[in-house]
Amino acid sequence: MVLNSELGQVKKENVEYLYYKKLYELGVINAFSLKGLNFRNREDLHIDYKVLLNALKIEYKCLLKPLAKHTDNILVINKKINENTADINMDYLDGVDGVITNKKNIALATTSADCLCVILYDPIKKVIANVHSGWRGSFQKICKKTILKMKQEFHCCPQDILAFLMPAIRQCHFEVDDDVMLECKKIFEYTGRLDEIIKIGRKIDNVQKYNIDNILINKILLEEEGVLGKNIYDSDLCSVCNSNKMHSRRADGENFGISTTIAMMV
Repeated sequence: MVLNSELGQVKKENVEYLYYKKLYELGVINAFSLKGLNFRNREDLHIDYKVLLNALKIEYKCLLKPLAKHTDNILVINKKINENTADINMDYLDGVDGVITNKKNIALATTSADCLCVILYDPIKKVIANVHSGWRGSFQKICKKTILKMKQEFHCCPQDILAFLMPAIRQCHFEVDDDVMLECKKIFEYTGRLDEIIKIGRKIDNVQKYNIDNILINKILLEEEGVLGKNIYDSDLCSVCNSNKMHSRRADGENFGISTTIAMMV
């Protein structure tokens, strides 16, 4: 795993994670967890969150984690429900794939195992969002809709918003069949960039496969909504290529683990 200059890495006894240096400079604690911790839903999920949050020096009661279901549902968070413990997968967070807040000390969490998670931050208005944008969310343009909600709810200027793209499956491994390819083509033909978004892949048992660039799709959507290209930070890391360090459903099969992305203003 080779990190670009935007990323830092922390490795302690029982926890390892990546972070964006720029966000820390701006007062935003952030992390993308690596293998060793697993955030797949289960009864003792709180244990791994407490380990990671302790390493980040965040109190467990600050955590707010939706149960993402590949939707375009985006929720503005004005306060947590629980004062003394985490809000994890509560009813009001069910089926929510994007969360936005202007409050400090609320640790917004998303989860992924190849899907793309994106942190959006407006350092002028002090508004932050954490978005889960796998291909289904991307096809519903969830990142674009999150920017729109940041504008509507907090009067954010898109030119001020910084976008941080976490490790995720890249075009090299995001292999799909005709159905997903045709849906992608239909939705994004207007961009004039289908030759970049969709590549003809290999044939398996005489069935043609295609490789889609979900990272590029999100960059296009962000720029369409006014985010400046220079303000889009990309980890450049593929979760499948780096599956020795990162959870990946494609690489690890049915027993895959899940990573979490954390973002909190302090």
